Amino acid sequence: MANLPNSDGRAPRLDGRVAMVTGAARGLGLEMARGLARAGAKVLLVDIRGALLTEAEAAITAEAGPNMAKAQPCDITDRADCDAAVAAAQATFGGLDILVNNAALGPVHVEESPKTKSRLFWESDPERWADVITTNVIGTFFMSRVAVAPMRAAGWGRIVNVTTSLGTLQRKTNSPYGVSKSAIEAETLIWAQDLEGSGVTVNSLIPGAAADTPFVSAAGRANALAGRSILIAPAVMVPPLLWLASTQADGVTGARYVGKLWDPALPPAEAAQAALEAPVLRRAEGS
Repeated sequence: MANLPNSDGRAPRLDGRVAMVTGAARGLGLEMARGLARAGAKVLLVDIRGALLTEAEAAITAEAGPNMAKAQPCDITDRADCDAAVAAAQATFGGLDILVNNAALGPVHVEESPKTKSRLFWESDPERWADVITTNVIGTFFMSRVAVAPMRAAGWGRIVNVTTSLGTLQRKTNSPYGVSKSAIEAETLIWAQDLEGSGVTVNSLIPGAAADTPFVSAAGRANALAGRSILIAPAVMVPPLLWLASTQADGVTGARYVGKLWDPALPPAEAAQAALEAPVLRRAEGS
């Protein structure tokens, strides 16, 4: 479904745009929020961790200037909280143009439960398993459902869903995380079709490898230290995100982009083409 990217040959600026980033208190969310603010967007920082969120607001304000970021404590699994977050973006910054669905629970949430015997699905804590699905899949839906209203009204908007690598989606013992991110890939493709012709696009963005954030489990960090895997910088998400959030990506929808494949030395259109990955699912002919 993705169209060929357009570019005016310049690095994108987002002056005058309003963005919301979920899971913005740390890790990928914080890095993407910082990048959006540096590009000129005003950013509503959404997270359930209030103290860390306040620190994130202060850090972005110090870097990007006053009135560029606002902390909004929010549980994305609570519909009223999602309504309040979108209302806060509109009241504080005058609208909402960009939503980055980054908030998620990972494998650690299940592993840390005393009821989890192993990561095999039948030995996982069923309540923690359900928590991951509720947060990652239903929470993404709740926030997108309310956020898309002002975008549709304006005739322009961006939804960017943070997912994960194809190998991670299907890796052994990686449910429910892989299950949840596969569902978000389906959300991306279905919503992109639902919104065709509206001016609102929906795309997926992935780091391309485990990012060096608190989201990484102790075992994952140990593997990296032992040289069995690598951890990449969260900043790889920023250049493709800024492009997707800009008018340079008008009409590009239903696609996956890989942060580590983005080459900042290339013109944005060429960098985007190199970082484009085929969707997880494709609409079958006649379906």
